[in-house]
Amino acid sequence: MNTLTDRGKWDIQKISGDKDYYCTLPERHKTAAVSMAAVSVSGQNLEYVPETVIDRKICRTALEAKDSDCSILPYIPYPDVQKEGIQRFLSNTPAFVLYSFVDISDIKMALEAVKADAYCLQLVPSELLTKDLCKTALISPNADEKVSQFVMERFPDLKMERTQNICLKMK
Repeated sequence: MNTLTDRGKWDIQKISGDKDYYCTLPERHKTAAVSMAAVSVSGQNLEYVPETVIDRKICRTALEAKDSDCSILPYIPYPDVQKEGIQRFLSNTPAFVLYSFVDISDIKMALEAVKADAYCLQLVPSELLTKDLCKTALISPNADEKVSQFVMERFPDLKMERTQNICLKMK
């Protein structure tokens, strides 16, 4: 049973008055309850939550904090919660910036990233890089010569398809 100690109550009270107090606490005082209070006051406190305490609920609470922004995404160790964060910040942050803060961990996430911004192709790990994903990048509205060059270096046989797509766009 994880009851709140007098020390925990005191720490929570201090955190509610000073969002920067949490990072000064020794790790032994960063309990689940204290950490939850800290990230609800400031999402930026997620950086200081110990691995032994962090869970999906704490990460989601940090995402909902008033001051949270995409810079907390690397501190979320759960890909599903990172995806929630990406969706939350997508309206006011460029996709390339968002995806640069996370590890693209599966083909679905890679496809979402590349559909949002062709430049995200550079962030996709080699083992997830496929011809179909590259084709998606090439037909993206923001695909340019840099994206084409990146694709052609990995899949030279796509050059003919890229040329055909350019010709179709010009018609």
